[in-house]
Amino acid sequence: MARLLRRTRSRGLGKRAWLVTWAIRLVLWTLGFTRIIRTKIVDADVVPRDGAVILAANHTSMIDVLFILAALRRQAIAMAMAELWKSRLTRWLVEVLGQIPVVRGDSESGRQAMESAVHALENGALVGIFPEQKCVRPGEVVPYRPGVAVLSKRTNVPIIPVRIINANKVLPLDRKVPSLRHTVYVVFGEPINPAEFDSVPELLAETAARITSLEAPAPRRPWRVRR
Repeated sequence: MARLLRRTRSRGLGKRAWLVTWAIRLVLWTLGFTRIIRTKIVDADVVPRDGAVILAANHTSMIDVLFILAALRRQAIAMAMAELWKSRLTRWLVEVLGQIPVVRGDSESGRQAMESAVHALENGALVGIFPEQKCVRPGEVVPYRPGVAVLSKRTNVPIIPVRIINANKVLPLDRKVPSLRHTVYVVFGEPINPAEFDSVPELLAETAARITSLEAPAPRRPWRVRR
C-alpha cells in the first residue's frame, strides 16, 4: 500500500534525461573545443553534487538552459515557458528532460508548476527557474516574479544565483539561426539561505541583486617579454 501511495519520481531524474543532458554537454564542449561557440564556466563548484537546490538565472535567449546544462555536473529540471511546446523538436527535448511547463499569466498553470517543482525538490533534484519568466532583450528591464522566492521559502531550499552572459549574441530573440564565434559565460554566485530573510519580497530582492551583480571575469592581458 505504501508503494501505491508514494508519488512517482520526477521524469527529469531518469536515465533518458541523463543521456540527453550529457549529449547536450558533449555538443557544447565540442563547439567550444573547435572555437565555434565557447562556454566559460565560473565558480560552478558552489553547486552541490546532490541534494535539493534551486538555480535562479537571468534570461536573454531561448538557448540559455542549454548553457546551464553544460555548466552543471548533475541533472537539472527547469521550469520552462509553454511556448517551447509549440515546436516538435523543443517539445520532445523538454519532455525528455522532464522540464516543468508554465503558461504565462495562467494562475492554475502556475500552481501546478509550483507543485511539480516542490515534488522535484522532495526527490532531491536541482530545479532551475528564470524569475523574469520571459526572454529579456538588451536594455529591457523586467521585474522578477516571486515564484522562486516562494518556492525557496516553502521548501527551505537555498537559491544559487546564476548569470548567463552573451547567450543573446549567439541566438538573439529576433533570429532563428545562431551566430558563431562568441564566448558565453555562465557565472555562479554563492547560495542564498532562505532562513536568513523574513519575507518573500526580501528574499526575491536579494536574489535579483545577486544575479545582476555577477560579472564575467576580466580578460587576461597577453604576456609580454620585457626588454
